[in-house]
Amino acid sequence: MLPVSHVKKYSNWTTDLISLGFICLIFYLLWLGSYPLFTPDEGRYSEVAREMVATGDYITPRVNGVAFLDKPVLYYWLQALAIGLFGIKEWAIRLFPALAGIFGCLITYVCGRYLFNRRTGFMSAIILAASPLYFCGAHYANLDLEVAVWISASLLLFITGVQTSHRHLLLAAYVCAAFAFLTKGLIGLAFPILIIGSWIALTKRWYLLTKIHLIKGMVIFLAIVLPWYILVQKANPEFLHYFFVTQQVTRFLSAEKFNNAMPVWFYLPIVFVGFFPWCGFIIQAFNHALRGLKQSAQDYQTELFLILWISIVFLFFSIPHSKMITYILPIFPAMALLVGNYFSTMWDRAQNASIFRGMIFVVIMSLLISAALLILPHYEWEFVTAAFNPYLKKLAIIFILSAVFTLLLIKQRKIFPLFLTLTTTTVLFLLTLASGAVYLNNNTAKPLVAELKTFIQPEDEVVSYHQFHQDVPMYLERRITIAADWDSPEIAQHDN
Repeated sequence: MLPVSHVKKYSNWTTDLISLGFICLIFYLLWLGSYPLFTPDEGRYSEVAREMVATGDYITPRVNGVAFLDKPVLYYWLQALAIGLFGIKEWAIRLFPALAGIFGCLITYVCGRYLFNRRTGFMSAIILAASPLYFCGAHYANLDLEVAVWISASLLLFITGVQTSHRHLLLAAYVCAAFAFLTKGLIGLAFPILIIGSWIALTKRWYLLTKIHLIKGMVIFLAIVLPWYILVQKANPEFLHYFFVTQQVTRFLSAEKFNNAMPVWFYLPIVFVGFFPWCGFIIQAFNHALRGLKQSAQDYQTELFLILWISIVFLFFSIPHSKMITYILPIFPAMALLVGNYFSTMWDRAQNASIFRGMIFVVIMSLLISAALLILPHYEWEFVTAAFNPYLKKLAIIFILSAVFTLLLIKQRKIFPLFLTLTTTTVLFLLTLASGAVYLNNNTAKPLVAELKTFIQPEDEVVSYHQFHQDVPMYLERRITIAADWDSPEIAQHDN
């Protein structure tokens, strides 16, 4: 029989995982299908999956009948599974991104508990789940959240496996890296190699190269990855050059303005907004980890790993001209763990000066955000319709109340009331945003297609002139004809 202490320990794990999973499930599934597909991404990637189901070809991704070889296939397979099981419904199309987001929170809890303690694991998972950009990524049907989760899971399982000597976690890290590679290509392998390699070099733990099952791990990795790459290359002889050279390397290194060109500092405000209100404590968490490294590098090797993880990914995506908001998502689990561990360390020291500075920062930003939300209805903005104005007022009220309650907590000696206030704020904010997301989608073709379906016949041909609306084939459930200048040089410069 197991000792009573072991029974209690396993009971804690089970209780935590079930309660955390249930909370995240409710939080992430509410209003998941209440708004039409956003274009271009949701329409484009979902159409690939729909065509897989319609044609039975699960090797070559296609959009409107044209081979679409920009990305690997795992995401499309999951989308095709959702469509096959539940039909063409918005909630079904977003189901696997939402489940991936929940999985990322659970793996953050598990590894956070192993690496630090139970409280750190739980708070880190909640911080991640209630981070605006991570939440929105899990409610948006494209590849970025899922590849971020697979990369993060690979890194977390590696560092946890090394720090706890659990061999099965190391092997699972290779599986997650393979899934990341099958989701978006080279970054699924590049980030683990860069981050793990830098950490091993800085800590001088070269002996780990003989302990992390490199050969067995690469066999697992190749066994998962190679079959589809071989089959798609056989079906499309141009695939390997186009995918690896044109899309993966040239696009990253090119000085040309490929798509959504942004300045090098682009991700600073993205992280600031996307990680609010937890960003108010990220600098303190970094400083806390760095001070620990100076005092005892041996005891803070996990914190070093998290710092390298955040820094390398941030710099990597800041280099190319082409930048998309959700590219930066892989750093969010690491930031959540740093802040979660910082809160756990300061649990009974909420009157610490660094906590005070973070609280004042959150109060000021909450008031500024609420003011901006109240001003927005008085100006014309492309992405805000008049129907969304009542939601803007509700969001402003949420942030004003958050600022008031945070101010009232300044004299508290414990972190829990602050953590509860910030969590409640972000949950209310994100649920309100999700409930009104239908009024943020101005470019959907869904109403037009619904009207078209009332009189279109099976033998009719639907033609789009000059522009391809990415969600039309998806909602129409058939391919369309496009009349355009196919020799235009602009075609090669955009994802169209």
